[in-house]
Amino acid sequence: MASARKGSIELIKVAGVQVEIDYSWIFIAVLVWWSLSAGYFPREYPGHSFGSYWTVGAIGTVLFFASVLGHELSHAAVGNRLGENVTRITLFIFGGMAHLSNEPKTAGDEFKISAIGPVSSIVIAAIFWAIEQTLVGLHAPDLWVAVFTYLAFINVALAVFNLLPGFPLDGGRILRAILWHYWGDFRRATAAAADWGNTIAWGMIILGGLEIFSGELVSGIWMIFIGLFLRGAANASYQSVVIEQVLGRAHVADLMLREPIAIDPDLSVSEAVDRYFLHHGHTGYPVVKDGHAMGILSLSRVRECPPGERTNRRVHDIMVPVSAKVTIAPTATVSDAMHQMAEADAGRLLVLDGDHLSGLITRSQIARFVQLKSMLTPAAADPSTP
Repeated sequence: MASARKGSIELIKVAGVQVEIDYSWIFIAVLVWWSLSAGYFPREYPGHSFGSYWTVGAIGTVLFFASVLGHELSHAAVGNRLGENVTRITLFIFGGMAHLSNEPKTAGDEFKISAIGPVSSIVIAAIFWAIEQTLVGLHAPDLWVAVFTYLAFINVALAVFNLLPGFPLDGGRILRAILWHYWGDFRRATAAAADWGNTIAWGMIILGGLEIFSGELVSGIWMIFIGLFLRGAANASYQSVVIEQVLGRAHVADLMLREPIAIDPDLSVSEAVDRYFLHHGHTGYPVVKDGHAMGILSLSRVRECPPGERTNRRVHDIMVPVSAKVTIAPTATVSDAMHQMAEADAGRLLVLDGDHLSGLITRSQIARFVQLKSMLTPAAADPSTP
């Protein structure tokens, strides 16, 4: 059963990897279906019924996104084999992303994880081409042959696009792996690959503008959108690496808030609002009973509880219960905590020593630490940030 996550919808698990779609994916899926059914197939293969075009358009759209999923699952499979712990894949407006728990440990691992994506797209293209040839041999209707002709072509195009040497595309990651191997400097290699990503992004934005002026409005707008997306992703990826290096080997115990204000699980939600959220001003609190951590109550959970029910409902009814997703050991690194917060879509984690609450670590604490360390260590704030 699908479940909602901030900015995305969880769908299914494949070999232990959670597949989710960004909300923007719904828009692009409808747009692809419409462009195939009302544009490409009628233009290239005229003479068929309205229903036939929309049927093959739907099949083409589903199999296209299945191809993107196959591409991302190949990254996840190799990443997990190399110990990178890929547990989630997100399909979004311009493709997909396999979420690695950390950056690859070696340049060789980076190369293998990145290269498998374009290879898988070529393999998928070959499968669709074989199906197309089989249908031709069976004298199938040309419109059905056209679906697999399109899918073979689009997967080759996907492979070629992803091989562009700009971060965070697969080609950019391959470039980073090569530079990392020869330079021995992960951050410098990331900066260079991100610079290439920015160059490619600006090239696509300029090309999109030229297409608009030449009358190709739709393709020009798409080119500009893709360029803007790549530029933002390249910068964000580099900043993530900078933050990782600023954090260094700092441990959760070094940053955590010790003896945080805790809420009793039997308190009513309305009392929790008055006595804690409004009085102390924090956006989340540990829930503790008889010295044992029970869970976390966040402001978002309170807001989801209708005001009329807050008097009768208890904190334990709406809190996020203790689990591996929202707890971390004091000996873990701050970098691990940051990645865990991203995976759990949580703004804070309970720091537990056994079942004893040692403290609380939040995104805002990590952000303040990164900011202060960057200010106090100029070398950490690289002015060449792309």
